[in-house]
Amino acid sequence: MRKHSMIFLLFCLCRLTATAQQDPQFSQYMFNSLIINPAYAGYKEELNVSLLHRNQWVGLPGSPKSQTIIIDGAFFSNNNVGLGLSIINDKIGLQSQTAAYANYSYRVPMGENSRLAFGLALGVSKYSLNASGANIDDPNDPNFMNGNQNYMAPDGKFGIHFSNEKLYAGASVTNLISESLNYQRTGKDVIARQGKHFFLTAGYLANITENVKFKPSIMFREDTKGPTNLDLNAFFLFKDAVWVGASYRSGLNLWTKADMEATTFKKNAVVGMVEMYFAKNYRLGYAYDYSLSALGDYTNGTHEISLGFVINNNKKVTAMPTPRYF
Repeated sequence: MRKHSMIFLLFCLCRLTATAQQDPQFSQYMFNSLIINPAYAGYKEELNVSLLHRNQWVGLPGSPKSQTIIIDGAFFSNNNVGLGLSIINDKIGLQSQTAAYANYSYRVPMGENSRLAFGLALGVSKYSLNASGANIDDPNDPNFMNGNQNYMAPDGKFGIHFSNEKLYAGASVTNLISESLNYQRTGKDVIARQGKHFFLTAGYLANITENVKFKPSIMFREDTKGPTNLDLNAFFLFKDAVWVGASYRSGLNLWTKADMEATTFKKNAVVGMVEMYFAKNYRLGYAYDYSLSALGDYTNGTHEISLGFVINNNKKVTAMPTPRYF
């Protein structure tokens, strides 16, 4: 119990003294990349709804908990316009963030089965600090004297996404606006601001047999004020109905960043995932993350569950209601 308390105390101190807060991290992002890239809006060319809940570092008090709701689709006769709505809620320790974004993508045909999309998301984020929930020895600690704090700020994202039947690639940046705001002028300087995050993604689909497909993919994530992450993913798809795969996530120190060693844990982890399509239009997914850092000795891993469904606009009925594999 003492070890848990010491880690939690260190965790809180790190978060409160950080100059930037990280975006919520999800393991199942490859099944709806609108979480990280607004250009993905409308990719499936049908109205798609996705729900996701992540309970990170189970057993550690104050550990992160995140939820998302995503709705997107392609519109107009040629499906050249993608529109989407994404809502994200993230809570860690005493601090929480709730954000809502309207996503727009323009999808340019690059051939019979290829699209190059440009996406923009605009929204608003509410940052909250529940200082009254802190158990502190010094009631005069200046970080907590102002009580609970709430602050709302505009935000934006930008991305590009290319896809065809066999491969995809994307690049995006988040937190375009929030990092540039002067929080000290608002008196909310204790609330950690979001730093810009840059994402590069790519994947390929290979047919192994008539009923088995293989999809390797990669994601490079750069947090300008935190560790760089590299995800290596490998999935098998059986009979267009069940995905089974794994990921390896590595925290990289590519260059020196201010306060990084003092404010972050290494993020090396392995992830096991399964996604299953059922009842024609529904998808159910589960992921389990196991930390390979010292933090793994004090938690029961990370659990992530997702539920998605497609409102199918055509008459074709298959185990997977859309031929889109990315």
